[in-house]
Amino acid sequence: MPRPRSEATTEAKRQLLRRLAEGRFLPGDRFHSNRAVARIFGISYQTAHRLLDELVAEGRLRRAPSSGTYVAGQVERLEGVELFFHSRARRVGSFGHRLLKFLSVALEREGIPVELRRNPGSRPHPQFYPIVWDCPEVLDALAGTGRYALLLHQEPPPGLRASFVDSVSIDDFSGGVAAAEWLALRGDFPNVRLLAGPREDPRSRRRVEGFLSACSGARVSWCAGWYIEDGLLAARRVASADAVFCGNDRLAEALIRHCRENGKTVPEIIGFDDAPVASELGFSTVAIPWEETAAAAVKIALRRLAGEPHPAARLVISPRPLTRHLRDELT
Repeated sequence: MPRPRSEATTEAKRQLLRRLAEGRFLPGDRFHSNRAVARIFGISYQTAHRLLDELVAEGRLRRAPSSGTYVAGQVERLEGVELFFHSRARRVGSFGHRLLKFLSVALEREGIPVELRRNPGSRPHPQFYPIVWDCPEVLDALAGTGRYALLLHQEPPPGLRASFVDSVSIDDFSGGVAAAEWLALRGDFPNVRLLAGPREDPRSRRRVEGFLSACSGARVSWCAGWYIEDGLLAARRVASADAVFCGNDRLAEALIRHCRENGKTVPEIIGFDDAPVASELGFSTVAIPWEETAAAAVKIALRRLAGEPHPAARLVISPRPLTRHLRDELT
Protein backbone atom coordinates (compact mmCIF):
# COMPACT_ATOMS: atom_id res chain seq x y z
CA MET A 1 0.00 0.00 0.00
CA PRO A 2 1.60 3.36 -1.03
CA ARG A 3 2.48 5.82 1.69
CA PRO A 4 0.08 8.78 1.99
CA ARG A 5 1.32 12.00 0.41
CA SER A 6 2.78 14.51 2.86
CA GLU A 7 1.13 17.89 3.40
CA ALA A 8 4.19 19.66 1.91
CA THR A 9 4.00 17.55 -1.26
CA THR A 10 0.25 18.09 -1.60
CA GLU A 11 0.67 21.85 -1.19
CA ALA A 12 3.53 21.93 -3.72
CA LYS A 13 1.35 20.19 -6.32
CA ARG A 14 -1.51 22.59 -5.61
CA GLN A 15 0.75 25.63 -6.03
CA LEU A 16 2.21 24.30 -9.29
CA LEU A 17 -1.28 23.81 -10.69
CA ARG A 18 -2.20 27.30 -9.57
CA ARG A 19 0.78 28.84 -11.36
CA LEU A 20 -0.23 27.10 -14.56
CA ALA A 21 -3.89 28.16 -14.18
CA GLU A 22 -3.07 31.83 -13.47
CA GLY A 23 -1.33 32.28 -16.80
CA ARG A 24 2.11 33.01 -15.40
CA PHE A 25 3.36 30.43 -17.91
CA LEU A 26 2.02 30.19 -21.45
CA PRO A 27 2.17 27.22 -23.85
CA GLY A 28 5.75 26.82 -24.95
CA ASP A 29 7.21 28.63 -21.92
CA ARG A 30 9.99 26.94 -20.00
CA PHE A 31 8.67 25.72 -16.64
CA HIS A 32 10.43 25.30 -13.29
CA SER A 33 13.17 22.69 -13.21
CA ASN A 34 13.24 19.82 -10.69
CA ARG A 35 15.86 21.68 -8.71
CA ALA A 36 13.86 24.92 -8.72
CA VAL A 37 10.68 23.16 -7.56
CA ALA A 38 12.59 21.50 -4.72
CA ARG A 39 14.06 24.83 -3.64
CA ILE A 40 10.83 26.85 -3.94
CA PHE A 41 8.65 24.41 -1.98
CA GLY A 42 11.20 22.91 0.41
CA ILE A 43 10.83 19.34 -0.83
CA SER A 44 13.38 16.78 -1.99
CA TYR A 45 14.71 16.68 -5.53
CA GLN A 46 13.18 13.23 -6.02
CA THR A 47 9.75 14.47 -4.90
CA ALA A 48 10.01 17.48 -7.21
CA HIS A 49 10.89 15.19 -10.12
CA ARG A 50 7.90 12.98 -9.34
CA LEU A 51 5.50 15.96 -9.21
CA LEU A 52 6.66 17.27 -12.58
CA ASP A 53 6.34 13.78 -14.05
CA GLU A 54 2.73 13.75 -12.81
CA LEU A 55 2.05 17.04 -14.57
CA VAL A 56 3.59 15.63 -17.75
CA ALA A 57 1.39 12.55 -17.49
CA GLU A 58 -1.64 14.81 -17.00
CA GLY A 59 -0.79 16.64 -20.21
CA ARG A 60 0.01 19.95 -18.51
CA LEU A 61 3.76 19.85 -19.14
CA ARG A 62 6.12 18.27 -21.64
CA ARG A 63 9.72 17.18 -21.26
CA ALA A 64 12.31 18.09 -23.90
CA PRO A 65 15.42 15.88 -23.65
CA SER A 66 18.59 17.83 -22.84
CA SER A 67 16.54 21.05 -22.78
CA GLY A 68 14.09 21.18 -19.90
CA THR A 69 10.41 21.15 -18.98
CA TYR A 70 7.90 23.26 -20.91
CA VAL A 71 4.23 24.14 -20.65
CA ALA A 72 2.19 21.91 -22.94
CA GLY A 73 -0.33 23.19 -25.46
CA GLN A 74 -0.44 24.91 -28.81
CA VAL A 75 1.81 27.95 -29.08
CA GLU A 76 -0.30 30.74 -30.56
CA ARG A 77 1.28 32.76 -33.34
CA LEU A 78 0.44 36.44 -33.31
CA GLU A 79 -0.76 38.06 -36.53
CA GLY A 80 0.67 41.55 -36.02
CA VAL A 81 0.85 44.44 -33.60
CA GLU A 82 -1.69 46.84 -32.15
CA LEU A 83 -0.61 50.40 -31.43
CA PHE A 84 -2.26 52.05 -28.43
CA PHE A 85 -1.21 55.72 -28.26
CA HIS A 86 -2.65 58.46 -26.09
CA SER A 87 -4.72 61.04 -27.97
CA ARG A 88 -1.86 63.53 -27.47
CA ALA A 89 -0.05 61.68 -30.27
CA ARG A 90 -2.50 63.27 -32.73
CA ARG A 91 -0.98 66.65 -32.01
CA VAL A 92 1.53 67.35 -34.79
CA GLY A 93 5.01 68.07 -33.40
CA SER A 94 4.36 66.38 -30.06
CA PHE A 95 6.53 63.65 -28.60
CA GLY A 96 3.85 61.01 -29.14
CA HIS A 97 3.24 62.10 -32.74
CA ARG A 98 6.90 61.78 -33.62
CA LEU A 99 7.31 58.47 -31.81
CA LEU A 100 4.28 57.04 -33.61
CA LYS A 101 5.62 58.25 -36.95
CA PHE A 102 9.05 56.62 -36.54
CA LEU A 103 7.55 53.41 -35.15
CA SER A 104 5.00 53.10 -37.96
CA VAL A 105 7.72 53.51 -40.59
CA ALA A 106 9.94 50.90 -38.89
CA LEU A 107 7.07 48.39 -38.61
CA GLU A 108 6.11 48.90 -42.25
CA ARG A 109 9.72 48.39 -43.29
CA GLU A 110 9.65 44.95 -41.65
CA GLY A 111 6.31 44.08 -43.23
CA ILE A 112 4.56 43.72 -39.85
CA PRO A 113 0.75 44.09 -39.98
CA VAL A 114 -0.33 47.05 -37.84
CA GLU A 115 -3.63 48.09 -36.28
CA LEU A 116 -3.79 51.59 -34.80
CA ARG A 117 -6.37 51.86 -32.02
CA ARG A 118 -7.81 55.36 -31.80
CA ASN A 119 -9.74 54.37 -28.69
CA PRO A 120 -7.21 53.32 -26.00
CA GLY A 121 -10.13 51.95 -23.96
CA SER A 122 -10.75 49.17 -26.50
CA ARG A 123 -9.67 45.74 -25.32
CA PRO A 124 -6.49 44.38 -26.96
CA HIS A 125 -7.09 41.71 -29.59
CA PRO A 126 -5.73 38.31 -28.49
CA GLN A 127 -4.00 37.70 -31.84
CA PHE A 128 -2.06 40.98 -31.81
CA TYR A 129 0.93 42.14 -29.77
CA PRO A 130 0.06 45.47 -28.08
CA ILE A 131 2.55 48.34 -28.22
CA VAL A 132 1.52 50.97 -25.70
CA TRP A 133 2.36 54.63 -25.12
CA ASP A 134 0.74 56.48 -22.22
CA CYS A 135 -2.34 54.22 -22.06
CA PRO A 136 -2.17 52.52 -18.63
CA GLU A 137 -5.69 51.16 -19.05
CA VAL A 138 -4.39 48.79 -21.74
CA LEU A 139 -1.92 47.22 -19.32
CA ASP A 140 -4.69 46.99 -16.72
CA ALA A 141 -6.83 45.05 -19.21
CA LEU A 142 -3.98 42.60 -19.80
CA ALA A 143 -3.19 42.03 -16.10
CA GLY A 144 -3.46 38.36 -15.17
CA THR A 145 -3.96 37.18 -18.75
CA GLY A 146 -0.39 36.02 -19.28
CA ARG A 147 -0.16 38.06 -22.47
CA TYR A 148 2.85 40.16 -23.37
CA ALA A 149 2.81 43.85 -24.27
CA LEU A 150 5.47 46.44 -25.14
CA LEU A 151 5.54 49.66 -23.15
CA LEU A 152 7.22 52.70 -24.72
CA HIS A 153 8.98 55.55 -22.90
CA GLN A 154 7.97 54.29 -19.48
CA GLU A 155 9.20 51.77 -16.95
CA PRO A 156 7.09 48.61 -16.56
CA PRO A 157 4.87 48.20 -13.48
CA PRO A 158 6.45 46.45 -10.48
CA GLY A 159 5.69 42.92 -9.35
CA LEU A 160 4.38 39.94 -11.30
CA ARG A 161 2.99 42.10 -14.12
CA ALA A 162 6.52 43.14 -15.06
CA SER A 163 7.16 39.54 -16.18
CA PHE A 164 4.89 40.15 -19.18
CA VAL A 165 5.70 43.77 -20.02
CA ASP A 166 8.54 44.44 -22.45
CA SER A 167 9.73 48.04 -22.44
CA VAL A 168 11.83 50.52 -24.38
CA SER A 169 12.37 53.69 -22.39
CA ILE A 170 14.57 56.76 -22.28
CA ASP A 171 17.07 57.35 -19.48
CA ASP A 172 15.57 60.64 -18.34
CA PHE A 173 17.96 60.95 -15.39
CA SER A 174 21.00 60.60 -17.64
CA GLY A 175 19.46 63.11 -20.03
CA GLY A 176 19.12 65.63 -17.21
CA VAL A 177 22.75 65.11 -16.24
CA ALA A 178 23.80 65.55 -19.86
CA ALA A 179 21.91 68.86 -20.06
CA ALA A 180 23.71 70.18 -16.97
CA GLU A 181 27.10 69.09 -18.28
CA TRP A 182 26.39 70.67 -21.67
CA LEU A 183 25.57 74.02 -20.04
CA ALA A 184 28.74 73.82 -17.94
CA LEU A 185 30.76 73.42 -21.12
CA ARG A 186 29.03 76.44 -22.69
CA GLY A 187 30.07 78.83 -19.96
CA ASP A 188 29.99 79.83 -16.31
CA PHE A 189 26.37 80.79 -15.69
CA PRO A 190 25.72 82.23 -12.21
CA ASN A 191 21.92 81.99 -12.51
CA VAL A 192 20.71 78.63 -13.85
CA ARG A 193 17.02 77.67 -13.84
CA LEU A 194 14.85 74.75 -14.86
CA LEU A 195 11.54 75.10 -16.66
CA ALA A 196 10.28 71.63 -15.81
CA GLY A 197 7.33 69.59 -17.00
CA PRO A 198 4.55 68.49 -14.64
CA ARG A 199 5.76 67.60 -11.17
CA GLU A 200 3.53 64.49 -11.02
CA ASP A 201 5.05 62.98 -14.17
CA PRO A 202 7.91 60.62 -13.21
CA ARG A 203 9.73 61.39 -16.47
CA SER A 204 9.76 65.08 -15.57
CA ARG A 205 10.99 64.38 -12.05
CA ARG A 206 13.81 62.16 -13.30
CA ARG A 207 15.02 64.84 -15.72
CA VAL A 208 15.03 67.38 -12.92
CA GLU A 209 16.78 65.00 -10.52
CA GLY A 210 19.46 64.26 -13.09
CA PHE A 211 20.07 67.95 -13.79
CA LEU A 212 20.22 68.88 -10.09
CA SER A 213 22.67 66.04 -9.38
CA ALA A 214 25.15 67.85 -11.62
CA CYS A 215 23.99 71.45 -10.99
CA SER A 216 22.68 71.54 -7.43
CA GLY A 217 22.29 75.32 -7.25
CA ALA A 218 19.69 75.54 -10.01
CA ARG A 219 16.12 76.54 -9.13
CA VAL A 220 13.10 74.70 -10.53
CA SER A 221 9.85 76.12 -11.89
CA TRP A 222 7.26 73.42 -12.58
CA CYS A 223 4.71 73.65 -15.38
CA ALA A 224 1.22 72.20 -15.29
CA GLY A 225 1.78 70.33 -18.55
CA TRP A 226 4.17 69.71 -21.44
CA TYR A 227 2.70 72.10 -24.03
CA ILE A 228 3.61 75.62 -25.12
CA GLU A 229 0.53 77.02 -23.35
CA ASP A 230 1.81 75.57 -20.06
CA GLY A 231 5.28 76.96 -20.70
CA LEU A 232 4.01 80.45 -21.44
CA LEU A 233 2.28 80.59 -18.06
CA ALA A 234 5.56 79.84 -16.26
CA ALA A 235 8.14 81.38 -18.61
CA ARG A 236 8.30 84.75 -16.83
CA ARG A 237 9.63 82.99 -13.70
CA VAL A 238 12.79 81.84 -15.50
CA ALA A 239 13.20 84.46 -18.26
CA SER A 240 15.77 86.48 -16.31
CA ALA A 241 18.12 83.50 -15.85
CA ASP A 242 21.47 83.23 -17.61
CA ALA A 243 20.78 79.65 -18.68
CA VAL A 244 17.68 77.42 -18.63
CA PHE A 245 17.15 73.69 -19.00
CA CYS A 246 13.64 73.14 -20.35
CA GLY A 247 11.91 69.83 -19.62
CA ASN A 248 10.92 69.42 -23.25
CA ASP A 249 11.17 71.34 -26.51
CA ARG A 250 7.66 72.83 -26.35
CA LEU A 251 8.55 74.48 -23.04
CA ALA A 252 11.75 75.78 -24.63
CA GLU A 253 9.69 77.22 -27.48
CA ALA A 254 7.45 78.94 -24.93
CA LEU A 255 10.41 80.54 -23.17
CA ILE A 256 11.87 81.81 -26.44
CA ARG A 257 8.52 83.24 -27.48
CA HIS A 258 8.00 84.91 -24.11
CA CYS A 259 11.43 86.58 -24.20
CA ARG A 260 11.09 87.88 -27.75
CA GLU A 261 7.54 89.11 -27.32
CA ASN A 262 8.57 91.01 -24.18
CA GLY A 263 11.85 92.44 -25.49
CA LYS A 264 14.07 90.28 -23.27
CA THR A 265 17.35 88.61 -24.10
CA VAL A 266 16.86 84.89 -24.62
CA PRO A 267 18.97 82.96 -22.09
CA GLU A 268 21.19 80.05 -23.04
CA ILE A 269 18.67 77.25 -23.58
CA ILE A 270 18.76 73.49 -23.87
CA GLY A 271 15.56 71.53 -24.35
CA PHE A 272 14.73 67.83 -24.35
CA ASP A 273 13.30 65.42 -26.99
CA ASP A 274 14.53 66.88 -30.32
CA ALA A 275 11.00 67.61 -31.52
CA PRO A 276 10.64 69.31 -34.93
CA VAL A 277 10.31 72.73 -33.26
CA ALA A 278 13.90 72.46 -31.96
CA SER A 279 15.17 72.21 -35.52
CA GLU A 280 12.77 74.91 -36.76
CA LEU A 281 13.89 77.45 -34.15
CA GLY A 282 17.48 76.23 -34.00
CA PHE A 283 17.92 75.69 -30.26
CA SER A 284 20.01 72.98 -28.63
CA THR A 285 18.32 69.99 -27.05
CA VAL A 286 18.93 66.64 -25.38
CA ALA A 287 18.00 64.52 -28.37
CA ILE A 288 16.15 61.24 -28.10
CA PRO A 289 17.52 58.86 -30.77
CA TRP A 290 14.14 58.35 -32.42
CA GLU A 291 15.17 55.85 -35.10
CA GLU A 292 17.11 53.72 -32.62
CA THR A 293 14.15 53.74 -30.24
CA ALA A 294 11.76 52.60 -32.97
CA ALA A 295 14.23 49.98 -34.20
CA ALA A 296 14.58 48.54 -30.69
CA ALA A 297 10.79 48.31 -30.33
CA VAL A 298 10.44 46.54 -33.67
CA LYS A 299 13.19 44.07 -32.76
CA ILE A 300 11.32 43.07 -29.60
CA ALA A 301 8.04 42.86 -31.53
CA LEU A 302 9.58 40.55 -34.12
CA ARG A 303 10.72 38.15 -31.40
CA ARG A 304 7.24 38.09 -29.85
CA LEU A 305 5.59 37.55 -33.23
CA ALA A 306 7.96 34.63 -33.80
CA GLY A 307 6.62 33.06 -30.60
CA GLU A 308 9.84 33.25 -28.60
CA PRO A 309 8.97 32.78 -24.89
CA HIS A 310 11.96 34.77 -23.64
CA PRO A 311 11.68 36.78 -20.39
CA ALA A 312 10.35 40.32 -20.58
CA ALA A 313 12.88 42.59 -22.27
CA ARG A 314 13.78 45.96 -20.82
CA LEU A 315 15.88 48.37 -22.86
CA VAL A 316 16.86 51.84 -21.65
CA ILE A 317 18.28 54.25 -24.23
CA SER A 318 20.39 57.26 -23.28
CA PRO A 319 19.64 60.56 -25.08
CA ARG A 320 22.44 62.90 -26.12
CA PRO A 321 22.85 66.68 -26.41
CA LEU A 322 22.53 68.15 -29.88
CA THR A 323 23.97 71.64 -30.34
CA ARG A 324 22.25 74.18 -32.57
CA HIS A 325 22.39 77.95 -32.92
CA LEU A 326 19.20 79.85 -32.12
CA ARG A 327 17.69 81.67 -35.06
CA ASP A 328 17.00 85.38 -34.83
CA GLU A 329 13.22 85.26 -35.27
CA LEU A 330 10.37 82.96 -34.42
CA THR A 331 8.83 81.22 -37.41
